[in-house]
Amino acid sequence: MRHTIQRAEGYLKAEIIGDDPEKFIRLCVSEHVKIWHIVRKNETTLICFIELTNSNTLKRRLKDTNCRIHILEKEGFPFLLKKIKLRLGIVAGLLFFLMLLLILSNMVWSINIKGADSKLEEHIRSILKQNHLYEGSLDLFVPDTSKLENALSTKLTKVTWIGVSREGTTYRINVVQKKYPKPKEVTGPRNLVATKQAVIQRLFVETGQPVVENDQFVKPGQVLVSGIIGNEKSSRFVSAKGTVIGETWYRSEAQIPLLSRYTTYSGADYHKYQLKLWNLRVPLWGFDKEPFKHYDRETLRKPIRFLIWQTPFVWIQENDRQKRIATRKLTVNQAIADAVESSDKKLLDSLPKESKIINTAVDYKKVVKNSVYIRTHQVVHENIAAARAIDVKKEEKKLKAKNEE
Repeated sequence: MRHTIQRAEGYLKAEIIGDDPEKFIRLCVSEHVKIWHIVRKNETTLICFIELTNSNTLKRRLKDTNCRIHILEKEGFPFLLKKIKLRLGIVAGLLFFLMLLLILSNMVWSINIKGADSKLEEHIRSILKQNHLYEGSLDLFVPDTSKLENALSTKLTKVTWIGVSREGTTYRINVVQKKYPKPKEVTGPRNLVATKQAVIQRLFVETGQPVVENDQFVKPGQVLVSGIIGNEKSSRFVSAKGTVIGETWYRSEAQIPLLSRYTTYSGADYHKYQLKLWNLRVPLWGFDKEPFKHYDRETLRKPIRFLIWQTPFVWIQENDRQKRIATRKLTVNQAIADAVESSDKKLLDSLPKESKIINTAVDYKKVVKNSVYIRTHQVVHENIAAARAIDVKKEEKKLKAKNEE
């Protein structure tokens, strides 16, 4: 136990040689020099442990007692520090080598992406780089795999499923791309028919024979532009092309709260870095407990590896994002206007491109539990024409029958 206590201060194991070594021991004790484990080797020699103290005190007492000292061992931190100073280059090189191994053990060496074409793979790598994941990056700053999956799923619309996993210093990205069925193009002779009931507004015919007029009411499946040109005696079949704009009608429902609370982020953030060893946390950077009044905190925990082993150390990164909580209060008229705008936008998203809402009318409105509920109907101008193939043999028989009549 005494060796353990004195190891920090340093001590000597020595032989005291002389005619009266006991006198030397007594004088040193009177000078409050700690001496222990005294063993007699012979009549003129004692072996003992002496604490590291002022060398002038020992020299003076050795001269007073006509003794001499022979040091057998030097133990303790001061002597270790002296050895380190003598071998400073070796120690520095060893520490640098260990630090380099530690950094390389926590570095991302490769990212394997499977199931994606070259264009999609490039897009995925750019998103991963925005989230601090690229070959050569430190894994300590890379988000969890679940957050990486969310980031990729949010920005990739042509992906059915995406999975992120980590194996040592390698990240694996498995992708299942969406496979859209190729639209079946109607080739050969064809008619343009109505896809829904409507009132014809305008016709733009490139090829084919129009069979409807403006302001005419049509039903789904009714022929708008015929691919049969001519009469019963002389006719030919073509692929009808064009656009038929019809007036259609829709009903929508929407609900808007009069009082709502929403959160916005100011863009200010605060980062904290900590090193955890079992239950002990050592802050490295960022010492404010509450950097903002309102904030959201994201915590990233990464175990520190050394070669193939996982150390008990854990790297903890806390990101605090300042947020502002605001309250929005609407009047009934403002809520109705917002509801109409919301229902119009939702309808346009479901219609073909270049469709236009001509008029929106509110059929019903009611305030229920601080929310405005409305029902509306919209008048829309949209392309209602769709191609339908012509059964040439069947049509030729019909024409032949008419000629015979």
